[in-house]
Amino acid sequence: MSKTVNKSVSMLLAGVAIVAMSASAFARGGEDCEYREHGRMGMNPERMEQYREQHLTKLHDKLKLTPQQETAWKKYAAQQPVLDKSMRPDPDEMAKLNAPQRLEKGLERMRAMEARMSDHLAALKEFYAVLTPEQQKTFDDQMPRFGARWERRG
Repeated sequence: MSKTVNKSVSMLLAGVAIVAMSASAFARGGEDCEYREHGRMGMNPERMEQYREQHLTKLHDKLKLTPQQETAWKKYAAQQPVLDKSMRPDPDEMAKLNAPQRLEKGLERMRAMEARMSDHLAALKEFYAVLTPEQQKTFDDQMPRFGARWERRG
């Protein structure tokens, strides 16, 4: 019984420590997690671009592309969606709009994102068609599965 009590006390103290650290960061306005500088969830566009480049490099290496496949690869890699600050609405401008106008702006953004995604899909299909069945399996294994929880890939 003493082990159970000790374990419970340890877990309680760990929880209190986590809450205290979180409250401290919150009180400072999230400065420690760079919330203000990078927007929601601390997304840093430069870091996101770096991750994207790393992912493409790893994927390219795993696919072991032939010289004939490189042209389709370059087109596919160029069509990769990029975090674009210009796509985000200006909060001050959005505050001036009424609810229907804000929704219209949101719909415009969604249509623009859909167009970019359609271009990306076309490049993906063109690239996928030149891959061997083994390369297609590797490609499928490396791509995120929408609708499922994101998995960490090594």
